[in-house]
Amino acid sequence: MFIAEVLIFAPIDRPLRYSIPEELRFVIFPGSLVHVFVGKAQRIGLVTGVREVGGEHFSYALKPILRTIYDAPITHEILIQLYFWMAKYYICDLFSVIDAAIPQVIRKNIPLKLVTYFRLASPLEVIIDAKKLPKQWEALEFLKGNPFLLKSEFLKKFSRNIADVFLRKNIVYEVFQREERVAYTNPGLINPEFRSVQLTGEQWRVVESVGESLRQKIFGVHLLHGVTGSGKTEVYIELIRRVLAEGGSVLYLLPELALTAQVVEKIRSRLEGFRVWVWHSGLSDGERRDTWLAALNNGSMVVVGARSAVFLPLNNLRLVIVDEEHESAYKQGENPRYHGRDVAIYRAKLHQATCLLGSATPSMESFFNTKFKHYKLETLPQRIDQRPLPLVHVVDMRYEPGANGVLSRLLLRKMEERLEKKEQVILFLNRRGYATTVLCRGCDFIALCPHCSLPLTFHRTISRLICHFCSHQEPPHSRCPKCGSSEIFYNGVGIQRVEQMVQKIFPDAPMARIDSDVMGKKHEFIHILNRFRRGELAVLVGTQMIAKGLDFPNVTLVGLINADGSLNQQDFRANEKTFQLLVQVAGRSGRGEAGGEVVLQTHIPVNETIFLAKNNNFDEFITKEFELRQCLGYPPFRHIINCNISGSDARVAEEFAKEAFGKPLGLLFSEGAAGVEIRGPIISPVEKIQDRFRYSVLIFTPSVSKICEKIYNFRSKIPIPAGVTLSIDVDAFDFL
Repeated sequence: MFIAEVLIFAPIDRPLRYSIPEELRFVIFPGSLVHVFVGKAQRIGLVTGVREVGGEHFSYALKPILRTIYDAPITHEILIQLYFWMAKYYICDLFSVIDAAIPQVIRKNIPLKLVTYFRLASPLEVIIDAKKLPKQWEALEFLKGNPFLLKSEFLKKFSRNIADVFLRKNIVYEVFQREERVAYTNPGLINPEFRSVQLTGEQWRVVESVGESLRQKIFGVHLLHGVTGSGKTEVYIELIRRVLAEGGSVLYLLPELALTAQVVEKIRSRLEGFRVWVWHSGLSDGERRDTWLAALNNGSMVVVGARSAVFLPLNNLRLVIVDEEHESAYKQGENPRYHGRDVAIYRAKLHQATCLLGSATPSMESFFNTKFKHYKLETLPQRIDQRPLPLVHVVDMRYEPGANGVLSRLLLRKMEERLEKKEQVILFLNRRGYATTVLCRGCDFIALCPHCSLPLTFHRTISRLICHFCSHQEPPHSRCPKCGSSEIFYNGVGIQRVEQMVQKIFPDAPMARIDSDVMGKKHEFIHILNRFRRGELAVLVGTQMIAKGLDFPNVTLVGLINADGSLNQQDFRANEKTFQLLVQVAGRSGRGEAGGEVVLQTHIPVNETIFLAKNNNFDEFITKEFELRQCLGYPPFRHIINCNISGSDARVAEEFAKEAFGKPLGLLFSEGAAGVEIRGPIISPVEKIQDRFRYSVLIFTPSVSKICEKIYNFRSKIPIPAGVTLSIDVDAFDFL
């Protein structure tokens, strides 16, 4: 008898055993999707293993697998290994891993897209009189010149009635062919101009170094630290060319959906004849399904995608590229709370492939690994053609009159100069909305979210107060709800206010705003960037969506409106995030032949992080930050596991966090766990989100792998009260 181990798409954290009926014996393998019964309910499951049993007896009767969803496995055994590793390392249920790894569109098995063609009959035995039936005669002559064409193309020129007559008289036959839905193939969306690029000596040095790892076909990680504009993407493309030429596959990860179109366009423009596939949540179900099936069925391909693309079942994976590897967007915010970069590295290890991490501002963790582990550091210290980095001006906003402290005199003067020269400007502020808080001058009222312990943000374009955590909305106040005063004051600057001011000061300069509020329409971001690239827009204002990776040669001025904003976060990574953000945004300027400038506005110009970012002094910054982190025992010198407890009843949540979780956890690691430190429980920086009160317990450890099983077993034995949830975030990025 053959049995299968099946992981159910339901909160069951271990595989269940099922018997394989004889008629399914040769169609069920590890990676197959199947229908099974769990109790009396029919569920979908993923087969993780198949084995033959002889005289083995079970204490219960095994239920049979009912049927398969596909005729072949939809994922690989090597990916099943990845799922089990993720569940162990990230201390989460297997269900949450496979739920994230295998999307609903694959489990649904939506129909293939079939396209109908007209094929002209041969030999043609029908003669049409041109005088009696002129339209039919014209249609037949058209078909003689196009004996095999899309039915839709025929119907654009001739009526459906003529089509029906031709089918009835066997003049044409319908032929159905599958059409693969490949994203970003619409010429109106991206239009690559095929051309070759001559790499510099520095770029060739990096290509040969990484290429040596590819030739050896052994696992290795390279960190490419290249200044903004140094041509990291061209290095990636040359390596992709080599892998494809040898019949391998490439996975190219990006932190933002917004960067996808530009990267796809570049790859297609350099690798004429190679199809580039795309994977991210913004695609249609059909596009995602066809990309998944292409990964299964092609021996050699390249996929560009967001973090979830790490789960695609690519064959013969030889190269994994993680671009902008420092970005926090690679970290998943809900279970399983995996880091896309780290999962990509582990996947490369399973395939014995090469992993290439790239950034102008590498993360502390990755740079640490080049010094103390086996990552190999590659550098591109110069921009292409020896172009200089932009000149950075620091403006002390404490002494700036007028403009409500938003746009400095220097920034306005520089904008006027650049716009007169028909050059382009980018303004950056990482705050959505118009005003960040709504206050009353007559009393101490602040407009707060009723469900979260956070102020509401005023969005002027839709005239609503919005909570950016739970999406609660309400109309703005004309009078204070507390004292009745009409002295309502909108405080703090958001990107909408910057947009309004620029429009008022430069009414003749066409501009657009890019943030998550205007990106609801599919591909809207790409359309705006295309207009900017074509010169139809002079000014682009935006949030972090424009902070990295974008390449516009005519941008010669970048303004950072509030450069020190991220320094105020309750986060040990605040210095690192600020340095990365300032260097990345500044790097959008001066990437063409004209020199670039940056105006960096701050209220604390003497801050060391801002000073080092101004001078793009990564080496000194990372040396000082390493010293500080080592002194405090923070990552990368130790890992942090954030155990977050939340509950609708503050008292119950607090009691559980302290008595049922915090104390026994401390006792668990009080002996025999060198280097493990427990801090908390403490109230989370944002005390309440979505009507749930929150507490944190932090575990500091030199090694996650040595204690993850211990924590998992501990968690599974703790009775959790009704209304309380416990989530565990390994290598946490967000402590709010």
